[in-house]
Amino acid sequence: MEYTLYHKTIPVLNFEINDYKISKINDILNKRHIPTGITQDSSESLNLQKFNKWWTNRAIPLSRQNLKNALNLLGNITIEQLITKSYGLSLSDHYWAKPSMADLKWEDINFFQNPFSEDVGNALFETLKKDSSDADIISPDNTSDGWLKKKWIIQNDKRILIKGGSGESQQEPFNEVLASEICKRLGINHVEYKIINQDYDYYSSCPNFVSINSEFVPASAINSLRDFKGDVWDKYNHFKDNCKLAGIDFSENLEKQLCSIFILDFIIANEDRHFGNFGFLRNPDTLEWLGLAPVFDSGSSLFYKFPSSFLKDNDKTKSENIIARPFGYHHSDQIKLLPCLKLCKDLPFHTLTDIPDFFNSLLKQNTRIDETRRTLLCGLLKNRIEELKKYENI
Repeated sequence: MEYTLYHKTIPVLNFEINDYKISKINDILNKRHIPTGITQDSSESLNLQKFNKWWTNRAIPLSRQNLKNALNLLGNITIEQLITKSYGLSLSDHYWAKPSMADLKWEDINFFQNPFSEDVGNALFETLKKDSSDADIISPDNTSDGWLKKKWIIQNDKRILIKGGSGESQQEPFNEVLASEICKRLGINHVEYKIINQDYDYYSSCPNFVSINSEFVPASAINSLRDFKGDVWDKYNHFKDNCKLAGIDFSENLEKQLCSIFILDFIIANEDRHFGNFGFLRNPDTLEWLGLAPVFDSGSSLFYKFPSSFLKDNDKTKSENIIARPFGYHHSDQIKLLPCLKLCKDLPFHTLTDIPDFFNSLLKQNTRIDETRRTLLCGLLKNRIEELKKYENI
């Protein structure tokens, strides 16, 4: 079946889908609006494999919590069917795929301006009360990334993302709120997170940072403009070169903003700042780069997946042993590999003096975390801040 990929109202290219997989690219209608990262190197020729990967990566990942049960609740449907039947619409960008024979308009179906069903989200949360034959699967949940349980809702006309935690402690939502507070104190642009408590389960909620006039382009898309062939220590220079290739003005101010993300990650021992959860905002109409996206998705931090006994081992919680991504092996390496210490020395670190107390009060809301774990986590957070201040000029 033939489809046209649109960027809002702009037709970009015609392609064919067979068995829910892109089999052929036909006419290219607008080269400038082709999604970032699916051209071959710096040429304008399209790479079918990269385009297929871009499309399939829009779907819910197979690792998502409760996915198998949700698909069964929705009528034994597949993730490929979900994304195709909902036209690939997203709340992260403005691309969508229109069947060639369909009479559809962007203004009538996009999720930024129109209501959407919560049936898919409810199925993922195992709260769907409809029969599968009555379920409405046109939802931005079909194109949400990540493995944790999450869903989009509309609240006071705002698009809000609800995301859960993992394990017994469900610590990730609380880490998101902590990261928000640290960013606020240090003057780092960020998404604001809040805690939701539902029947002793904990979730974070945050507003969509993308609007009808902006879209998120992840660093992974930028970084795939050219294949990486160097040593691990060249990853950052490779990324900067790709940013420049994409037309991004990689100024010192932008580099400082980027480095501040990794300063935050050092403080909270974030193990999962991958190329998919940081990036840039772009105007979808003019393709003008609007700057670095605000900090989001910082929940995989502060040893969230480890038992309290692990937190007592001083060697395992040292910076040189904490995994870092995406530019270094460990946090102690990464903030030195990037010019973090040089560019971020004037951040108001003195405002973090009582942040362990803030975290302690926050964690008291979580009945799944006992006093021992809470005390250990707050002590480790204090140690992270003190260690950072020991670096030259911090």
